[in-house]
Amino acid sequence: MWQSRAARSLTAMAFAVACSSCLYSRIMYFGQPSLSSPSYFARRVVAATAPVPMRASEREATIGITASSRTSYRSFDELLEQNHTRAFLVVRDDVIVYERYFGGVSRTTQLPSYSMSKTFAAALIGCALEDGVLGSLDDRLVSYVPELAAKPGYGDITLEHLLRMTSGIDFVEDSYAGGALYYTTDLRARMHAYDVKWPAGSHYLYGSVSMQLLWEAMNRRLAGKSVARYFEERVWSRIGAEHAAAWSLDSASSGIEKLFGGFSATTRDHARVGLLYLHGGEMNGLAVLTPEWVRESLTLDPVAGVVQTTDGNVRRGKYQWFWSLDGRSYFAKGYRGQYVFVIPDKRTVFVRFGDEYGDVAWPALFEQIADGLR
Repeated sequence: MWQSRAARSLTAMAFAVACSSCLYSRIMYFGQPSLSSPSYFARRVVAATAPVPMRASEREATIGITASSRTSYRSFDELLEQNHTRAFLVVRDDVIVYERYFGGVSRTTQLPSYSMSKTFAAALIGCALEDGVLGSLDDRLVSYVPELAAKPGYGDITLEHLLRMTSGIDFVEDSYAGGALYYTTDLRARMHAYDVKWPAGSHYLYGSVSMQLLWEAMNRRLAGKSVARYFEERVWSRIGAEHAAAWSLDSASSGIEKLFGGFSATTRDHARVGLLYLHGGEMNGLAVLTPEWVRESLTLDPVAGVVQTTDGNVRRGKYQWFWSLDGRSYFAKGYRGQYVFVIPDKRTVFVRFGDEYGDVAWPALFEQIADGLR
């Protein structure tokens, strides 16, 4: 659905004459999201109110390349840069052992999570349940958003169906629907626009609209506090984030956080969600998530089963994590090759940001590097 910059500019000029606010023209103009995409949108800042700096190793890890890779690259850093990487971080035993930035990106650059936002959002849902902001995952969506009761099928959808993307809502991510959700200036109207196609709980379909409907359920119970502020208080401050982050909004006037894909933060602070789950819900001596929530989040989802992704076949955890087929590693991933990748048996977390995937099988490379670290 995305066009090149030159093509989108020409097309958008024609649309803009007749429809300056038309959603389709926005999609054509902005086109394929990039690491600069958050600058297109209004945003709500998430302050770092209790920073706990991450320790860096006095001796940096040495990461080599395979014999076959040496025919194309002189070093591991060259492999990273030539494969569109902009940030690469390795954390072993809570200590940074390797860190690289390219293309004008630095340690303080806010980078977009894209769909890794869903993993941060799922953590917040766990907090909201613990705090009583949300009652139970068995609650019906329409008890929070009653106007949806008039739409066929919505009365059977629970919060858990939304979180596991088994709601039955007919939303095809890799289509106009995905671009429309990302670029709309009226998220509430857009997230209410889809029909239910399958019985709730019977069918897995990856769809960002499900996570956005969870935003609405939570927002309506926060008594005027923004979801971003609640996230700041309940997650960001407790995991020791060093820098401010932000949630993109659909528009300044509407002010709806894009819970499905609008989070931006520094590379180091992205690593903290991996460390949080690696440590069973605790960070820096503070309980952020219950151990039960972490276990349930990472439990393999029997409805989703094995799913096809850009990384090939992987398994789904229940609450917004993927698993390698062999069960060794779990990870969050975002559009165009963004990763928070956790290898529990090596106590290691990788974060990678890039403009594209390049010619690298990133999950296999992460595991290879972790096995070689000393």
